[in-house]
Amino acid sequence: MIYILSDIHGQYDRFKKMLERIGFSSSDTLYVLGDVIDRGPDSIEMLLDIMGRENVVMFLGNHEHMMLTYLEKSDTVSWFYGVNGGRQTYFSFLEQDKKTQERIVDFLLNDTLIKKDLFLGDKRYILSHTGVLTEEGDVYTRDHKNDLMGIQDFIWNMSYPNTSSIEDLPKTEKETIFVSGHIITRRITGEDEVYTKFYPNNYSWYDIDCGCAMGKGYGYLACLAIGDDGVIKDIYYVR
Repeated sequence: MIYILSDIHGQYDRFKKMLERIGFSSSDTLYVLGDVIDRGPDSIEMLLDIMGRENVVMFLGNHEHMMLTYLEKSDTVSWFYGVNGGRQTYFSFLEQDKKTQERIVDFLLNDTLIKKDLFLGDKRYILSHTGVLTEEGDVYTRDHKNDLMGIQDFIWNMSYPNTSSIEDLPKTEKETIFVSGHIITRRITGEDEVYTKFYPNNYSWYDIDCGCAMGKGYGYLACLAIGDDGVIKDIYYVR
């Protein structure tokens, strides 16, 4: 089974509950669409857990982007801005030994994705933290690691092309599903449930950030379960 979740934001307990809930095994693959860190209490623990799992694939979110740009000193402001919640993550990072710090940075720079294509059955899934890229093929952070600020707009969904541009795409023959996080669904619908929008050009968009960043008692960590045939079998929620 293929599973997709996003925006864990240091809520390690919810992540572990989700793995138990879905019965995650070595035969499954889990895609984590970024924003693993910040705001919650266990950001570095979350990163180290993901780094140790061969069948978990992580994407670069805007919070990991802020971490990297802070450490390389190209942006020393955004990560520590109040609502972004990077300060606690930074101090937890400093508590790690030098080798572990280097492993974390190397993982974020070289092993995370920006965009992933999945062709399942007669469907195409395009996964990212946010933003819209329709060209076929995977895009890795390492493709842009010498110019991290150059991908800021895409990672933050601040400019075209973003999800508002999906309706302007030319009609596609193959059903194409964008899956992303970043935008808390409550801001769209007022509800903490996966948001789905279907377009007449044969595209659809699943927003799976259901507000886990809001902390204990608020929001959910959501997870899509997709079969090899491309059909979404279930949506799981953990609070």
